[in-house]
Amino acid sequence: MAFVQEIRDVIAEPRYDTVSIPMAGSTLLTFFAVPLGQGTTSFGTGAKHPGDTNMELAGQLPNPYTFTVLGFRLMFPWNIIVGDLQVAINGAVFTLVIGAKTFLRVPARTIPAGNGPFMGGGITASGTSAVLTNGWPSMQNGFSIGKKPLVLSPTENFQITLTWPGGAQNLSAAVPATIFIDGLLRRGAQ
Repeated sequence: MAFVQEIRDVIAEPRYDTVSIPMAGSTLLTFFAVPLGQGTTSFGTGAKHPGDTNMELAGQLPNPYTFTVLGFRLMFPWNIIVGDLQVAINGAVFTLVIGAKTFLRVPARTIPAGNGPFMGGGITASGTSAVLTNGWPSMQNGFSIGKKPLVLSPTENFQITLTWPGGAQNLSAAVPATIFIDGLLRRGAQ
């Protein structure tokens, strides 16, 4: 495939990756480390597919892609049990590392989903299954860094982790978590 020198397509397409929090809990999950066609899907059987991730390489963008990071979203399945959502998000820490440097570290509960159904009212943690999400379901509702965007260069290593410094929490079942990096993808024009 030939690229036109110095000309780039620019599209607003997030980079995303899904990793399942195991039923026994975890103290560390690393996102963007396993590309398409490798590892295990969080949705069914087999390797990761486009329902899990759109990463072609582990922890980096291929050349000549660059990505201007404008914000983040953290999504759990819409049918998650209320208690599992509370356990999965409370006490978790969201960290973005580019190269070997931390660029963002915040409580995971500050990263809204920005999509999906929303449920309010009398929600309890008692094994109730409900259709819900973290945050108002609007694509504009994400953790924004748009006033000071970051740029991921081709082949530059990056990762996002969710950590639970207080220890692993038990869930009623494995829970897939999807992280979206919102921004602008620049790729070589053909």
